[in-house]
Amino acid sequence: MTTLLQFHLCVIDIKNDGECGLREDAMKIVHTLPAGASLLSLILTISPIPLLAATPVDTLIFGDTKSETAHGLTSEASDTIVGALNQPARRFLPLKPGSANTDEWRGGSTAFKLKVDGTGQNYLSVRLWGGDDSANRATLYCDGKQVGYRQLSDIDILDQGTHGKVKPGHFHYVTHTLPLALTTGKASISCSIRATGPIWRYGGDIAKFQKPMTEPSRGFYALVVHTDPFVKFGGDDGAASEFPLNPKNDAAVIDKVKTRVNTEVGKVWALKGRAPHQMEIIFLARTFDTHWTKGYLRPESLIGIVKGADAYYEQYKANPDIAINDKNTPNPGWFGFGLLGEALKIAGPHIQKELDETLTAPDGREIKRRDAYAEMFLYSREWNKKNRRLYTNQSMIKDLYGIWNNNEGLIAVGSPLADPRSKLLPFFYESIGLLPWSGSLDSNGQPTYAASEGDAKFSVPKDYYETTQKGLTKELGYVGGYGEVLDWVAALYDATRPAKGKPGDKKIRDQLVKIAQARAYFRVPHADENGFKSMRLETGIGWRDMYFPGDVIYGQRPSWESSPLQVAIATGDPRLMAYAQQQIADNQFFSSVEHMMEAKTLRATIGLIDVVDEYAQINKVAPQPFKLPMSADQPDFVFTDEENAVVAVKNGSDIFYASLYWRANYGISGVGRVHYITPTTDRLATVVLDRQEYEPSGLSYTRPNNPHINGTRFTVKYPDDGDVWTAGEQDPVAKLPADSKYVVGEDNPYAGRADYYQLTYGPYLVAVNASANKRFEVKLPVRSKPVKELVSGKTLAPDVALIPLTPGTSAVIYLGTPK
Repeated sequence: MTTLLQFHLCVIDIKNDGECGLREDAMKIVHTLPAGASLLSLILTISPIPLLAATPVDTLIFGDTKSETAHGLTSEASDTIVGALNQPARRFLPLKPGSANTDEWRGGSTAFKLKVDGTGQNYLSVRLWGGDDSANRATLYCDGKQVGYRQLSDIDILDQGTHGKVKPGHFHYVTHTLPLALTTGKASISCSIRATGPIWRYGGDIAKFQKPMTEPSRGFYALVVHTDPFVKFGGDDGAASEFPLNPKNDAAVIDKVKTRVNTEVGKVWALKGRAPHQMEIIFLARTFDTHWTKGYLRPESLIGIVKGADAYYEQYKANPDIAINDKNTPNPGWFGFGLLGEALKIAGPHIQKELDETLTAPDGREIKRRDAYAEMFLYSREWNKKNRRLYTNQSMIKDLYGIWNNNEGLIAVGSPLADPRSKLLPFFYESIGLLPWSGSLDSNGQPTYAASEGDAKFSVPKDYYETTQKGLTKELGYVGGYGEVLDWVAALYDATRPAKGKPGDKKIRDQLVKIAQARAYFRVPHADENGFKSMRLETGIGWRDMYFPGDVIYGQRPSWESSPLQVAIATGDPRLMAYAQQQIADNQFFSSVEHMMEAKTLRATIGLIDVVDEYAQINKVAPQPFKLPMSADQPDFVFTDEENAVVAVKNGSDIFYASLYWRANYGISGVGRVHYITPTTDRLATVVLDRQEYEPSGLSYTRPNNPHINGTRFTVKYPDDGDVWTAGEQDPVAKLPADSKYVVGEDNPYAGRADYYQLTYGPYLVAVNASANKRFEVKLPVRSKPVKELVSGKTLAPDVALIPLTPGTSAVIYLGTPK
């Protein structure tokens, strides 16, 4: 049996603003679909060039009586408002409003009908006000099944909520692909939207994952069904605006930092009834080594460090698990005794007498303190060598604390079992992408290319690098928040310094600069939480990101362990210095430090220690002639990373990001993610790729009937879970390297990777040749005017139908009037 499908290949005239009109010389293409083939496979095969702004199939305007009546809308626990720009909207209300609600996570709902095009791919866009900020979420159900997944999948639920104002003063759109199984052969579908409260994504069960809904949702203004990925709603999106400079520039924050750190020193000195734990020990060591602190070179700190180390030895002898799983450290199981080892690296020269003193072990034998400490450092180091982690930031943490710093503890106590630093340096090189990742060591000390011996879930071939050649992490594609590993790479660099202030390993320093400059392309001009000029991290196209928009970040993200100036000061790189200076000039540095201080934990206090000296140092640096690439007054550019199949484009006033390798953890998904920002609107869209080429493995991944995630890990069960529309779909698995292992339903860095990707959205056509040795041709749309290829800067005449794409290169064609 075959299915006859009819497509319209439309020739387009592109206006100055990127909109398009249909020309009369549109032609029809008829394609025969073989029995058993999917519509997705057809779409990926014939590579139609979509329209840029086709007429919507249907539009539901919430709060508009006529539109809601025409769509048969009914609602429960929702209201209508006159919203932004005097346009109507509908909100969903909590079933138990107010802070007294501690258990009811559900909110209101609404039901309605929508028209669809039963002959091809449909998209659903929701219109939202960019000035609203709500962590509440909304899920779409159609014809009895859920559309999209709750967490980190290729197709999201209708509304993931926000982490700030997405586009203050303007509307923005979120576009979703509707499953073909839902719309094929239908003229309309029956849908409902249900609101729920915020989530904590690391919760392992519903009680921890799902939080109560206590406030109304943000306003929903319209739903638009369309067949072109790009749709323009007819209403006013808002006028272009500029964000004012933050008037607050409070240098007194530095004094607040000093007070907080010094107050904490006194608290740790005054501990009663117990010895300091690892976080307190490293705090004492770092303040002992910092000239402006109360603890600088003070014997009280040395006494506390030794007392804490003694206590850990007693615990270790009672239960060795403490050496690998200390619950006082972040992410127990990752740090081992590495914080204690780092502390002894600092304090060691000052406690040599104490190290030669004798302790009484729990079994009654006498042992020198240095030998006692060596026992537990050796145990922790060797266990961590056998239990590394694959994801980039986790690999860095493990290799730094679990392996290197435990070894520093051995060096500090003079143990002959300490490894030469040169022997351990390759672990660092692997974590930052200078050498292929070799994985954990087996019992014979040989590499396993897996997270631990025999772990097929997290294993890679022998040529797998943790970063791309362009400097982005691979987790598995582009990531926003988790890709901000600069603090960890800087910590690796600092660990290789022979002494504080001395240069560390040059290869690590150079890679740190490379990674930092690659990340710089993913800083977007935006308003901070108070509406002032800032730069934010691009998270809309991030694989592991659920917070949108991203945090305010310039050169470096401030974190628990480090300040936003750390990498600039550590490397001395002129561009990174310039990004730090830009943050200071925008009056965002002190705001960033104040944000760090909002966390009251000791870990956050440790991260504040270096702020004082780093700020003093940056003030001595002459102004540098650079700015972050996406800054409004900077030249146009295209950044491409073929390994992650991600592009970042600045084209006049347009900012365009695309991830064409998009959350394909388990197999080829056929969709990509776009974030398109103009002065007047913001669009986040998941769209079907025009074309995707890959070598099939013969394997396929069957999507589970799991509304939480497209996979088997981190699944949370809800009491009203039903079916999901994509259940049972077969995602082909790409051919994997010969020595790679594939585990169904587990993350795999190769199963969903293609050799070639092509995507069209609005006025942008993006093609990525991700292969190492294949040549592809980009098919251009029929047109009457020249277009510009932005990577090369070449203008392509109307008669140019194909352009070659060599291995490891990309093309970005702007189909509108050149800016």
